[in-house]
This record gives sequence, C-alpha cells and structure tokens, in this order.
Amino acid sequence: MPLNTRTWAWSAGMTGTRLMERNTVDFETLLPEHYSLLVSGPPGVGKFEWFLDLTRTFLEKGERVAFVTLDLHPDEIRKRAAAQGLELEAREGAGFLFIDGFSTGASERPEPTPSGRKVYTVSSYSNLEGLGMAISKAAADLRPPVRVLFYSVSTLFLHNSAAAIAKFFQIVTNRVKTNIGFISYAMHEGVHDILTANLLRSLVDGVVEIRFTESMEREIRPHHLRGIPVAARWQPFALAGGDP
Repeated sequence: MPLNTRTWAWSAGMTGTRLMERNTVDFETLLPEHYSLLVSGPPGVGKFEWFLDLTRTFLEKGERVAFVTLDLHPDEIRKRAAAQGLELEAREGAGFLFIDGFSTGASERPEPTPSGRKVYTVSSYSNLEGLGMAISKAAADLRPPVRVLFYSVSTLFLHNSAAAIAKFFQIVTNRVKTNIGFISYAMHEGVHDILTANLLRSLVDGVVEIRFTESMEREIRPHHLRGIPVAARWQPFALAGGDP
C-alpha cells in the first residue's frame, strides 16, 4: 500500500461525522484533483521523499505529474527516485515533466533533452513570472488535470522579497486550482519567520506536517485538509518501499 502513513479517513456514524483510521484508504485518495497543499517540515525530514512517493502513486493511477525543482538537478531527482523504485525516465514525456529552476540558477548547464523528453527551464530564481508560465506550459503539454509538485517554495525567499513571493504563490495556486488541477508545495520549517509561514499556510486548502521526534524518529500528520474531515494525529512516517 503506497505510503502507509496515509491512512486517514472518515465515516458518517449515528452521531454525525466521526473520524477514524482505516488501512483500506490511502492518503492520496483524499486529495481532490483541484486542490492546494503545503507540506511543512525541517530540512532533511523527508518532504522530498514524500513528494516522490506521491509522484509514484499519481503515475500508477494514470495521472500526469509536473515536478518543479528549485533545489536539485533533474538528474539527481531521477537517481533518488530510482533508489525508491521509481523510474522517472520511462515516464517522461506523456505522463511526467520537469520544470527546472535549479540548473540556470545554480550556474549549471541545463541538461540536453533526448527525443521524447522535454524539460522546461526557468532562467533564474528571481524570474517568478517565467516560473509561473513554465508551470502553465508544462501542464498544457501534459493536458489537465495535472498534479504539480513544487520543491521547494523556501528557495525562492533567497532571491525574492516576501511580498513578491506571496503574490506569486497566491496567483499560481489560484491558476493551478482553476485551470490545471492540484498543486503541492514543500516548505522548509525553521527558515521562515512565523508571519511568512502562517501566510503561506493560509493560502492553501490543506497542510501536512512532518517532524522529527526527540529520538529522531519521523512522524507525519494532516494538520488540516479543507473539506476533508481528518484527525490531526501524529503517525509514524514510512514510505511504500521502506526508507531509502
């Protein structure tokens, strides 16, 4: 079962809606096609691996995925996905596309694109308009509805003002939900002031949190998911194929 941390569900009981846990319902089935999500946690806690597991789940269901990368080169993501049992190269083209904001921003040469593989490259971290356009173009190529995974919004704050990012975040989120489908952003906890973090949390439909415990185990919970009754309980974090 993909991501055995994703076992939150609800049912209607005699006294109304009650929250319950059930192993037959996976977390991704609770995420509508048109929805926005923020995944928050400290660096290194597993947000990226969680995104890869979501990617696997969406692709196996026949859905299309656009992966925005600002923190890692696409080839590094392919390697790390393969370590989790997900061969992205075989999916690229019709079902999966990269939007690469890392290579030019890191002064790396954008990778060549073999036949059948297309990567949308953004000129710089500060080119927010170009990044938004690249998301729209990639989604048009894949044909909506598309699941957009954005790793990570925190990187933008190193190169843009908080006000500019808030405007970009709101515009892109609304555009994706209206015309494209689903978008999920990763946010590195502890690198933003509380007002900025709360602003981003307020602009999405749901928030998922991942944390380290005192013994350095990892836990995950849905803090809230608008329109989806869930229990905000911490549960052990584990990936479908085991931790990489």
